[in-house]
Amino acid sequence: MVDVTETFDLVVLGSGAAGLTAAAIGLGEGASVAVFEKESRLGGTTAVSGGVVWIPAHRRGASPDDFPVSDAMTYLSSFADMRLRPEMVEAYVRTGERMLDAVEAVTPVRFSISAGFPDYKPELPGGRPGGGRSFNPSPFDFAELGEWADRVYRFPPDWSDVGFDAETLARLKGTALRGREFTESTRFMGQALIGGLLKALLDGGAVVRTGARAVELLKDGARVVGVRIQEGERVYAVGARRGVVLATGGFEWDENLVQAFLRGPMRAPVGPPGASGDGLRMAMSVGAALGNMAEAWWATTVKIPGDEIDGRPRSRSIRSERTRPGCIIVNRRGRRFANEAQDYNALGGAFHQIDPETLTYPNLQSWMIFDDRHLRRYGFLGVRPEDPAPEWFHGSATLAELAARTGIDPALVDTVERWNRNVSETMSDPDFHRGRSIYDGYWGDRSLPEGPARTLGTIEVPPFYAVPIHVGTIGTKGGPLTTVNGEVLHVSGDVIPGLYAAGNVMASAMGGAYPGAGATIGPAMVFAYRAAMHAVRGQPVD
Repeated sequence: MVDVTETFDLVVLGSGAAGLTAAAIGLGEGASVAVFEKESRLGGTTAVSGGVVWIPAHRRGASPDDFPVSDAMTYLSSFADMRLRPEMVEAYVRTGERMLDAVEAVTPVRFSISAGFPDYKPELPGGRPGGGRSFNPSPFDFAELGEWADRVYRFPPDWSDVGFDAETLARLKGTALRGREFTESTRFMGQALIGGLLKALLDGGAVVRTGARAVELLKDGARVVGVRIQEGERVYAVGARRGVVLATGGFEWDENLVQAFLRGPMRAPVGPPGASGDGLRMAMSVGAALGNMAEAWWATTVKIPGDEIDGRPRSRSIRSERTRPGCIIVNRRGRRFANEAQDYNALGGAFHQIDPETLTYPNLQSWMIFDDRHLRRYGFLGVRPEDPAPEWFHGSATLAELAARTGIDPALVDTVERWNRNVSETMSDPDFHRGRSIYDGYWGDRSLPEGPARTLGTIEVPPFYAVPIHVGTIGTKGGPLTTVNGEVLHVSGDVIPGLYAAGNVMASAMGGAYPGAGATIGPAMVFAYRAAMHAVRGQPVD
């Protein structure tokens, strides 16, 4: 037997959407619950995300039959990815709306459809060009959290906020929430989701501790029965009667794990530095089988000189910046290599293409090219349209000068000329079909008529600029394999009793695919729900 200082029915490690969902569901089922978060603030990557939840099958549309399970399965089956485990995909699809109902029943969080947000590959069979599968959490007033209001992770505010979320927030406030009044303490998106979940835990008497790092899973025979926690110099053991849920996030901030497992170079993680593989290591230490380890939720990023987060270099995911008219991305050979406006996960794959002759990554060193007209109309991250361009933009009077300053091959001139000619003459991109999908224009210039013009535009007004682009990640998506109920599997194929996983710490049910906005948080919450229900009730979730 293991000596413990305190015991709970359900012990949750990590406090993002997965961890807090598991805790809230467990609490709602009458279990005693404890959440341990190693960082000083709660929320992890979810807290700085858009907070969108992708639920592909539900009855919350204009008609109850608008989003059937069959269409969702057809769409997900269209992704040619052998890592998509059919039983996991089906469990996710069939449980999504049940999870929404359960979370709304036990927390203040309410979900509403993000109007018009298309799936990432909407033209695939079963895809939804008109949206309807991505849900926003309701705004939440952090004043309700009292002293906990300042204990939720938040990036330092600036003009661009968190880059890939600033545009989401602007649209949210300007459309779905138009006419509503909010206090200064009201927060949106990922902040709102974490705030609402946390409120339920605090009101329900759950134990929530920050600065409490899980360092070891405790076993009694084959069963995981608790966890060893370190708080400063103090180390103590906590027992778990029904189960331990790993929800500690990915391993993107651990260089050794990144080097060992990811399919290609990645030195630009976007989220908080706490995602350093703690849960993965604990799972491996008890013999967990692993899956999907090469994959991540890939993102194109920019590193602003001198920009740091918690003392470490910060990377900003860019979405609208690379999608609006008048910009392209080129590699060091001066050539485009992908549709810049596609979803960031798919675009990330282009950076890992290998030259079979040199065994190098020709696209790894890349730049976003744009002109002064683009900058003065849209700005770029922390640079306002009226601000002077910083030195690291490499402003140049001609494209040839820009190539010389950056080390890009002079072929850049030909690439831009071809781009301008195609846009001017046919408003098309015959090379990579940018603008063909409705998704491409969704993040483009929505002041323009719907169609390719929202993302296609010439680059011809000097000075010209080149901003270095990196391949990064919102989070890794490999870890212990689980059953459909979140039970961690041993390398033998058997279940490790008492151990569950959900979120980025587990082998993602999505494989290498990213089907729609919120396909990170959606599965995280669904499998957290299934794990908590299974642990507390002791039986499979139907």
